[in-house]
Amino acid sequence: MRDEFANLSDLELLSLIHRAQEEVARRKEAVKERLRAKIEEELRQAGLGLGDIFPEFEADGPRDDAPTESPKPRLAKFKNHVSGDAWSGRGPHPPQWVRSVMAERGWTLEEFKASDEFLAQN
Repeated sequence: MRDEFANLSDLELLSLIHRAQEEVARRKEAVKERLRAKIEEELRQAGLGLGDIFPEFEADGPRDDAPTESPKPRLAKFKNHVSGDAWSGRGPHPPQWVRSVMAERGWTLEEFKASDEFLAQN
């Protein structure tokens, strides 16, 4: 099998790998679609829904593990005093206005948070 690839450049090999991965993903999606259609048809014929088999997927009401109350909004910890945009300081990514300030000043997120210039006056 090594001889088969010996004359291919690195770029050609990487392209081959990429195309093979795309084909595997396409085949998996096709299998999922066939299974989904088969399961939906069997459920329809039996007069059942997915929630009858798997109650945790029931679409009509809250699941047992679903929160009963909506989460309370977080108070803003940081504020752009010009535009009025605010941020609680939580979440995986800061909002665009924070990223813009960091880029303009060459700050890290820690430096932004340490600055008292953008603290909200709650």
